[in-house]
Amino acid sequence: MKAPIRLVILGAGDRGRTYASYAAAYPDKARVVGVADINPAAAQAVAKAHNLPSTAVWGDWTEAVAVKPDCDVMVISMPDAIHLEPALACLDLGYHLLLEKPMARRWASCEELAAKVREKGDRLVMVGHVLRYTVYFRKIHDLIAAGAIGDVVSIQHLEQVGYMHAAHSFCRGNWGNTERATPMILQKCCHDFDQFVWWLGGRKCTGVSSFGETSLFNAAHRPEGATDRCLDCPAAIERKCPFSARKIYLERQDWRYPFVDKSDAAMEQMLREGPYGRCVYACDNDAVDHQVVNLRFEGGVTVAHQMESFTYAGGRKTKIFGTRGEIVGDGRTLTIHHFDTRTTELWDSVLEAGLAQGSGHGGGDYGLMDELVRLLTEGDPATFPAIFEASLESHRIAFAAEASRKAQGSLMLAK
Repeated sequence: MKAPIRLVILGAGDRGRTYASYAAAYPDKARVVGVADINPAAAQAVAKAHNLPSTAVWGDWTEAVAVKPDCDVMVISMPDAIHLEPALACLDLGYHLLLEKPMARRWASCEELAAKVREKGDRLVMVGHVLRYTVYFRKIHDLIAAGAIGDVVSIQHLEQVGYMHAAHSFCRGNWGNTERATPMILQKCCHDFDQFVWWLGGRKCTGVSSFGETSLFNAAHRPEGATDRCLDCPAAIERKCPFSARKIYLERQDWRYPFVDKSDAAMEQMLREGPYGRCVYACDNDAVDHQVVNLRFEGGVTVAHQMESFTYAGGRKTKIFGTRGEIVGDGRTLTIHHFDTRTTELWDSVLEAGLAQGSGHGGGDYGLMDELVRLLTEGDPATFPAIFEASLESHRIAFAAEASRKAQGSLMLAK
């Protein structure tokens, strides 16, 4: 296959627009040739950015698939509940896939998709595990692979969700209700589980135990006198609330990024009529706001993973303990301690050229797209199934963690 590879975007939300923007930034590598979304404004935003004719804009993924567009890759970036069916349909039509995580809402569905990928054999299915393609996380992988700290014995890992992100995405937003979407540990932390598998050279997880709760975002903590919507809430209550929708969406700009229309007027209308204007103590959410997961991998390596909503900053912090050294990471820098020489190295990802890509997730969004292009233009199709299988393992861990949490921490073993 020759570049530019041709993409059809199925789902023009934030993730779909991000992947599409890669084609605008690197037209010699990729080109968007179609878009489908049930939101006409979202579809038209992509169509306008990529000069698509009206015949290449569809209102639903089924309409797009029905015409069998002339493209190489279907980018499936719709809500979690709408991943499996289009993935199966597109594989049957012979397309390669960029599939936003999670790949499906249920483990049985993941197994169904895995069977289809194995059946097709030479179709590339890349799941959106963007952290693998950042300079920072790749450096951790490379240090471990080179034996910089000897053999890994254990890992401590903190996923800092951030208090505003938690309120936006996992209380008011798309992932607040697990029946409509997916468990938070899958949606947010399959990235992290993918990292552990990658860092440990593909070892299988052999045991999972987890605890987690919805401690704050529920009716029991609703202040007396608070209204169902923040814009109607008495100022004496609303001004003291760190999760006030007025504060998050009207008084600042950064949390407007997922929306097509980011104007003040659109934000105010959304807060009056849409889900993001609701009181965080009066939503239909059941997603946890904190969860701990303990993992055991082949060879006796243990991992303690913590997902925490109530942090000021986002990002991840990691400590990796080896037989000959230790790696401590804060999401930007790594400190490597060597036991034998009693020396310490400091590495800063901002000084690495790869971060100049300028995309989200520390450059991982465009890094993933770069790898997609490379695999389809230079890669060996015989390696494609293994790429999907690695992502499948992260989902298996996440589903086991959720099952353990529901069973009050019972140990879940590998199937």
